[in-house]
Amino acid sequence: MKCFYQHIILFALILGIGQSVRAQALQQLLVQADTSNLELKALYQEYLASLEKAPQVSQLPEPEAGVGLFPLPVETRLGAQWVRLSATQMFPWKGTLDARKEVALAMANTQYEKVAAARLELHFSVKEAWFQLYEISAKQQILKESISIFETLESISTTKVETGKGSLADVLRIQVKIRGLREELNILESQKEKPVSTINRLLNRPAGTTVQMVSELNLAVPVYNRDSILSNIRTNHPMLRMFSLQQETARKNITLNALEGKPSLSAGLDYISVAKRTDADPTSNGRDILSPRLGVRVPIYREKYRAKEQEERLKIEALEIWKDERFLQFRAAIEKAYAELEQERLKYNLYADQRETTQSAIDLMLSQYSTENAGFVDLLMLEDQLIQYDLMQLSAIVNTHLAQAKIERYIP
Repeated sequence: MKCFYQHIILFALILGIGQSVRAQALQQLLVQADTSNLELKALYQEYLASLEKAPQVSQLPEPEAGVGLFPLPVETRLGAQWVRLSATQMFPWKGTLDARKEVALAMANTQYEKVAAARLELHFSVKEAWFQLYEISAKQQILKESISIFETLESISTTKVETGKGSLADVLRIQVKIRGLREELNILESQKEKPVSTINRLLNRPAGTTVQMVSELNLAVPVYNRDSILSNIRTNHPMLRMFSLQQETARKNITLNALEGKPSLSAGLDYISVAKRTDADPTSNGRDILSPRLGVRVPIYREKYRAKEQEERLKIEALEIWKDERFLQFRAAIEKAYAELEQERLKYNLYADQRETTQSAIDLMLSQYSTENAGFVDLLMLEDQLIQYDLMQLSAIVNTHLAQAKIERYIP
């Protein structure tokens, strides 16, 4: 348990040097997920349960005890044998019990890596839902600001109509646009339910619990070196470590198999109660019998031990291939995420330039409309374009953070 929470603290320190703009709200959710997520708790309990396997397999076999009665007593010179008590203890070859314990602990360590791998996936799921929620909230803010601008245009158009210098159609166009934006706001509000419910489920919180958002995100700037990431993943990613531990378990199984193929000893003791003779009185009349026993189990059928060793060696080779294949998957995913991040940064810069140009055109046309009552339809189109550029810039920002989350998904 201590080791598990040390990983949590380490993650919090790493996250703290990342994007400070988003760290506060998101970090709190991730730390809470570490301690509250039901799947993670279940996996960790399974890990604790697997640790209890070691004491089970490292003990001596249970001793055997028996009792036997002689319905027809065996007559001897010293009397009749009427009851037999026996006890037997098996002793595996030296080192076998320790080898069994090592195999069990190796398997438990493999289970712990499943916990660590599930934690990485959990963090990614929380981040993904959180960024989806942020994008929806930021879209709402953009639309609210746009509604405010259109309401100002509506006021200008209404004033021009009242003075006889404007067209009522212009006012109606703006009102239709405002109603459309307000309806989009309502749709966005309903879309919040999905990411909020996802976060609350992952954090095991009551339905409807609010999720804290930051006011603004900037473009994500990776603080990771790509080569260092790949080197770290190759060595420390839980999934690859799990494969390595499974290989180690297979090696320990080979050692255990060799010990299981050694002879095992048994020691026993028989006690036979002898009744006294009544028809004579020989020396030691009625003396009981005490008989120590030693035995050996000789594993002469060797094929099963040979096959077991070959099975474990083939497992080791297969796991090595799985490690290489999974690493290639991770590397491809990281390369793709870096490409997506750069692509979204380029998009953002393009949209920023286009927005600036569009805003300049709007300023000119707004002045023209105010003085000459001309270009109103074009003005509305440009305002629509400006909204779209704002939304596309927002999407580009969020996508850079999602791309970074995809990179962090593989960083142990």
